[in-house]
Amino acid sequence: MPIRRVLILGCKGTLGGQLMRLYPEATGWDREDIDVLDFPALRGRVASLLPAPGAVINCVAFNDVDGAEDRPHQAYALNSEFPGKLAQFTRELGIPLVHYSTNYVFDGVRGEYVENDQPEPLSAYGRSKRGGEESIAEAAAQCYVVRTAVIFGPKGESDLSKKSFVDLMRDLATKRDTIEAVSDEINSVTYAPDLAAGTRDLLERLPEPGIYHLTNRGSASWFDLAGEIFRIAGKTINLLPVPATRFPRKALRPPKAILHNTRLPELRPWQEALAEFLSTPA
Repeated sequence: MPIRRVLILGCKGTLGGQLMRLYPEATGWDREDIDVLDFPALRGRVASLLPAPGAVINCVAFNDVDGAEDRPHQAYALNSEFPGKLAQFTRELGIPLVHYSTNYVFDGVRGEYVENDQPEPLSAYGRSKRGGEESIAEAAAQCYVVRTAVIFGPKGESDLSKKSFVDLMRDLATKRDTIEAVSDEINSVTYAPDLAAGTRDLLERLPEPGIYHLTNRGSASWFDLAGEIFRIAGKTINLLPVPATRFPRKALRPPKAILHNTRLPELRPWQEALAEFLSTPA
């Protein structure tokens, strides 16, 4: 039978909110409900849930890529240590865990990556996310690490839920006639509702535990993505391609880190998902 009662941690973020829509019987907790780093308290809360959850989906993360350079201990606590503890706990409970990782675990030298390629992160953020993958693997539990990239979709309810690149470009288009966008960083692109649906499908299939890539089909530079946003929205913008050095940032990013999904059903092209999102009333 499909798993219906899941525990969603980080339920008010962009992805967590979409998962809550797909799982009406879910229990959802965000930071005002529980401090996940107080693990004894988290264990107690989970143990008290009746009926018990059939799976845990962890959307909690330290996602400030540049901030991780200044606060690596915070990034490692949430992205490396906590997932390992959670994996050990779900193993004790005998239920599956879904945890999300990133294409930033790669250095971008190869450009395109499948699930078993060797990670070589460039930044504190990337190293912390890779640490989470490793700590989950050490738990030897029924865990699914889902790598994804460049998530966009309806903004989450949490005040920590950041605006996506798509929303940032839409906002800029109301203020400027000329916009610069980076053309030499290329990533996969992911629509949050599609990622949530792919997660539900994963938990219905319950394949072999391990690492899975889940993004919308295709890839894009920030310049490509911005151009498609403005084309679909019917905005006439003077869009200029610029190198990543035009916007100096603390953390190094991989120049090209496309995630190829070889283990799950493909999601639709990102352009199709973007068109749906831009046509949806706010």
